[in-house]
Amino acid sequence: MKSNDVVILPEYICDVVLHPLEQLGIKYKFYALDDALTPKWETMDILVDGHTKAVMMLHYFGQPQDILAFQEFCEIHSLFLIEDNAHGHGGMFNGQPLGSFGDIGISSPRKTSSKTISGGVLWFRHNGLEQKFYLPTYPVSFGQYIITSLINPFPKLKYSIKKLLENRPKFENPRAFQESIMPDYSIDTWSKKIIERTKWNEMCNARQAAYLDWQDIALENGLRPVFKELHSESNPWCFPAYVKNHQEAIKWFDWGWKHNEHVFSWPSLPIEVLERQGESFDRWKRIICFGIL
Repeated sequence: MKSNDVVILPEYICDVVLHPLEQLGIKYKFYALDDALTPKWETMDILVDGHTKAVMMLHYFGQPQDILAFQEFCEIHSLFLIEDNAHGHGGMFNGQPLGSFGDIGISSPRKTSSKTISGGVLWFRHNGLEQKFYLPTYPVSFGQYIITSLINPFPKLKYSIKKLLENRPKFENPRAFQESIMPDYSIDTWSKKIIERTKWNEMCNARQAAYLDWQDIALENGLRPVFKELHSESNPWCFPAYVKNHQEAIKWFDWGWKHNEHVFSWPSLPIEVLERQGESFDRWKRIICFGIL
């Protein structure tokens, strides 16, 4: 891929995904999703033209997408498949690790492991691709080690401390968590050891149990789960559910802060999606996330 080539991205996506594309001069188009966060396939073909080189498949909240449909779409249109598995490291699909179905796959172990400070996984399908480069190690302070090793394993304690030091984050503000482009780093040694030693299968089982507990609470309170059922091999990042409107979402953010539970919004949408005030922005106002473990 080169400058001015085009990638097709899901419109419901975090703004940081655009950063490497902008750095490389790669253009993008957005495809629409339904309420289960699967593509509206009937609208996908018209997005492909002579400049289109790839499509991104995102496993929302760790739930596997329709992988076979994406692979077939890419085969028909001769596109690369970029697999965004940032939410689901450790999850599987038919016994194969998520993040290994595309031409490249991106995973983020630190999103599901509270003991890590930095680190991601980049997977390539094709052999023969070798690039040697140097990246400085992610800078870690002594305070981060203390928080990660002694406080992060106890979420309620962590939230209690946060409440003493700050006000509730403005999860209802769509621009509150936009990030600037970060420098590139390699993983810190501490986090690398944690990732290598983690028993991911056991973690998946524990996070699935917590997901189902939140699902019961959500149903008891009239919320609608984003997914009809949890995939049996997934490693869920959180439990997402639909509320009736934005005001109800704010009530749940307040409830979570009061009870030391992490209830939050996701994602920090790209500015152009926010300004369009369309379907994805409306969806953002109605999806809330319950943090697990």
